[in-house]
Amino acid sequence: MSDFKNKNNVKKGSVLSKISFLLSIAAGVVLLVFLVVLYAADNIEVSQSRNDSRFIVLKDYICSEVEDADTPIGVKKEYTFTLGETLDNDTYLAFYTVHQYVDVYLDGQKIYSLKPSETNRISKTVGSNWVMIPLYREDVGKEVRVEITPVYESFRDREVEFLIGSSLAVYSQRLFKDLPQLILGMMAVFVGVLFICVAGYNMLKNRRGKNIVALGLFSVMLGFWRLTDTRFTPFILSDKQVFLFYVSVTMLMLGMIPLLKWTEEYFTKKGRLVLDCYCIITSLICLIELVLQFLGIVDLRDILYITHILIGIGAFGAIGMAVYERVKYPQKPKMFVGNKLSYICVVGVVADMAAFYIKGNSSGLLFSLTAFLLYIVFMGIATMFNYSEQELQLAEKDRQLAEQERKLTRRRIAAMMSQIRTHFIFNVLTTISTYCKSDPKKADDALIRFSRYLRRNIRIIEEEGLIDFQTELEQLEDYIALEQLRFEDMITFAKDIEVTSFRIPPLTIQPIVENAIKHGLLEHDRSGTITLQTMKEAEYIVITITDDGVGFVLEECEKEDSVGIRNVRYRLENMVRGSLAIESALGKGTTVTIKIPIEEAER
Repeated sequence: MSDFKNKNNVKKGSVLSKISFLLSIAAGVVLLVFLVVLYAADNIEVSQSRNDSRFIVLKDYICSEVEDADTPIGVKKEYTFTLGETLDNDTYLAFYTVHQYVDVYLDGQKIYSLKPSETNRISKTVGSNWVMIPLYREDVGKEVRVEITPVYESFRDREVEFLIGSSLAVYSQRLFKDLPQLILGMMAVFVGVLFICVAGYNMLKNRRGKNIVALGLFSVMLGFWRLTDTRFTPFILSDKQVFLFYVSVTMLMLGMIPLLKWTEEYFTKKGRLVLDCYCIITSLICLIELVLQFLGIVDLRDILYITHILIGIGAFGAIGMAVYERVKYPQKPKMFVGNKLSYICVVGVVADMAAFYIKGNSSGLLFSLTAFLLYIVFMGIATMFNYSEQELQLAEKDRQLAEQERKLTRRRIAAMMSQIRTHFIFNVLTTISTYCKSDPKKADDALIRFSRYLRRNIRIIEEEGLIDFQTELEQLEDYIALEQLRFEDMITFAKDIEVTSFRIPPLTIQPIVENAIKHGLLEHDRSGTITLQTMKEAEYIVITITDDGVGFVLEECEKEDSVGIRNVRYRLENMVRGSLAIESALGKGTTVTIKIPIEEAER
């Protein structure tokens, strides 16, 4: 009963693992389609009437909130200030907005607008943007009114900092502040791609690597999440801010799945079942959220808390299971340095989410990114070393097994050769004995042929491998000559040799001819002809031995196959990947066809 339950658990785990894998792939495909559509679409519309290049920083402004039923949350904020007398060449008004529409007026004239494109039906946000408006000397003393309309309620009270100065100064300052996060993000992407390539190569070589692929994919997703979540990123793709925002969100949504798939091998069957169920639920929720986003029913940013809840459940659930299994199964191998690093990663996740809900974003928080990157590098390298050790051990075992199998095959072949040689020697000695009594001259000829055969046979045995067909043919001719001396005109030997430059296992043809003479001709006291033919056919060397003896029923031959034929077939299959086929008909004779691949016969 226990075995039955175990089998059921294994089967259930296998099914859940496959379902979670397929759903994860489905969610990933939908995510990819979603991002491609966003990238291809015109998500935002920017209009600007000034094309010169100038800029500054400002704190003296009036801020007021205005109710407006036509806005996403029913309100917008107006900022009003007057331009001072410090405007020089290359002076800009610059400010950073997140999920906010923007209209900028100069003395009542609209000079800038940022809003969703009219063709955008997927999302209502415009992402994160840097508004850069050039200012001229003649703008001194003019009133600037900036209308900022938040898309989501959580951004209603978000502060906006206005800068006036050089555009290059803004770029440089932002790059300097975000450089650590950009470097770590690029490192995560690079490490992930490297792991995926190495694991993919290993898998092509029929080695392990699926878990490293999952870890590499998580690293890539982590890197893209952090790269797209900096204030400098909008400078890189200034017209694809919505795309960048959803890259960041979707990487966050699905990032836990490859991470947990990576950790599965460290858990017991029950632990893997729990992880598979989590991945299934997460994939289904992500699929539903993406479909609702596609249809314009729900915006991912509005329900981002669901993603955070799922991440929290996954992180604490995995750590909880690890602690539980460590207590219950103290003999289980440890996850080396990964144990402590995984706890640090969980703390980083908590810090990220806390920062997000306290200040509205987690940009610039490098604790979790650093912890995860260290975790990925250490665990990836340690796992690859572990795989290498296991592969070396397996390779050594395979080598030992191959050596044992080679020795066993050599012993079998040697035993078979011994059987064949004994059988043939007894036949020859019987023939010589007969001639010694009736015709000493023929006995002397037989002894000469027999001694020549023995010398050649001893040479073949010492080589322990394939022999030239010409050598086999000479052996066969000596054998048939000895048999013809005994039975005089009852045996005729014909040859149709088209090709001789190939190699075969020793004593391949003689046992077949011996069977033909003994069972096809002499056993039934009749004379006949044995024909040997060789030729090339497509990719094979074909050897045909035909006799016009009494023939037999093929089914009976398969049941009572002679030791010699079985040995020949075994050596053909194991030494040259060859084959042996028999065709026979009562009263008409027998044909034996041997096929040897040319690359084997000519090596």
